[in-house]
Amino acid sequence: MDKRRIAYWAVTAFFCLGMTGSGVMNLLRPPELLEGLAHLGFPAWFPLWLGPWKLAGVAVTLAPGLARLKEWAMAGFTIAMSSAFVAHLAAGDPFGQAFPPLVILGLGLTSWALRPENRRLAG
Repeated sequence: MDKRRIAYWAVTAFFCLGMTGSGVMNLLRPPELLEGLAHLGFPAWFPLWLGPWKLAGVAVTLAPGLARLKEWAMAGFTIAMSSAFVAHLAAGDPFGQAFPPLVILGLGLTSWALRPENRRLAG
């Protein structure tokens, strides 16, 4: 296995682990999560909508083939993580508290950039 493929799988594993944890927490909806989302201005039902999409995106990201769905999954992750960053800033949170979604987004975009040819759209 070449270095690029190793880097792809390492980054993808960390990204998918983070998104899986986030998706599961969205579905479990612990009080701390609901308080944090309320602080950001999101309704209590929002994690029940977001969680399954995160988990579906992880499944698509890890599955072989499905190049077009992988592109859509990454678009969804990009929108979700950049929106989380902006929501923190709009709520008046300090940059340090708003920064973690950008780290996760960076992992996802790095995974996308390093993806092997067999995980890319043709042409």
